[in-house]
Amino acid sequence: MSLFGIKEKEKIAELNIQIDNLQKEITKIKTKEDELVNIIQEKDIKIEKISKSPHDRQFEKITLEFDRVKTENTDLKILNENLKLENMKLIGTNYETAKKITEIEKAAADLRKENETLKQSKEPKTIRKESRYRVLIKDLYSARKHDEFKKICENSGLIYVSELENWNFEKLIEDGISKTKINNAENEYIKFKNGEFNSEIEEYLVYGHKVSKVFFRYRSFVSYLMETGIKYLYQLEDFDFKILEEDKFTPAQVEKLKEKLAEYNKLRKK
Repeated sequence: MSLFGIKEKEKIAELNIQIDNLQKEITKIKTKEDELVNIIQEKDIKIEKISKSPHDRQFEKITLEFDRVKTENTDLKILNENLKLENMKLIGTNYETAKKITEIEKAAADLRKENETLKQSKEPKTIRKESRYRVLIKDLYSARKHDEFKKICENSGLIYVSELENWNFEKLIEDGISKTKINNAENEYIKFKNGEFNSEIEEYLVYGHKVSKVFFRYRSFVSYLMETGIKYLYQLEDFDFKILEEDKFTPAQVEKLKEKLAEYNKLRKK
C-alpha cells in the first residue's frame, strides 16, 4: 500500500519536472557563463592589441617625456642647491683670501715704511751726545770689502777705531792691499773721525748695544729686563743683580750674567 495519495504523487511529479527544468536552466546558464568567459578573454586580447592607438602611443610618449623633464628639473634643483652651497663656500674662501691679501699688503706697506726709515737712518749723522762706549774696528769695518784691512789690524794688535789715529794707511800697499781698498778704509776712518756715521753706530756710542743682542743666549733674563723697561746696556750700570734671585734665577745664573756684563764693559766701555 502506497504511503502517498494521488494528489501527493501528482505534486511530487510536478516538483520533479520543475527540478529537471531548473537543472536544465542551470546547465544553460553555466554554458552561457563559459561562453561569456571565452568572449571576455577574446575581447581582452583584442583590447590589448588595439588599446595602443597612435593617439595613445603619442600620449604615452608625452607622458614619458613629461616624467623625464620632471626628473631633469628635480636634478637641476638639486644641482642648483649644490651650486648655491659651493658658491657660499667660495664666498667664504674669497673673503678669507681677501683678508689675507689685505694683511699681506699691510705688512708689505709696513716693511716698505720700515725700509725707508732704515735707509734714512743710514744717512750720515753727527753725534749729539757724549759717547759712553768705544767703537771696535771690526764693527766699523763690518763690510766684507774691508776683510783684508781688518785682518792686518788684528795682526797688528789694533782693536779700537781710536787706535787708527796715527795709522799710515799708505803703507798698507806694502801688504798687498789695492789702492782702492786702502782709500775705502781711510775714507771710512775720516768720516768716523768727523762724526759722520749711521744711526746704529751713534746709538751704540751713547747707549751701548741692546740687551737682546748681548744676552741673546739668556732669553729669560732679556724678557725680565724688557718687562722692567731696560733696553740698552748702559741701563745696567747700577743694576742690582741680587733681585734676580728673587725672580727664580739661580746664583750660578746670576754670576754668569754679571761676568758677561763685566766682559762687555771691559772691552767696550770708555
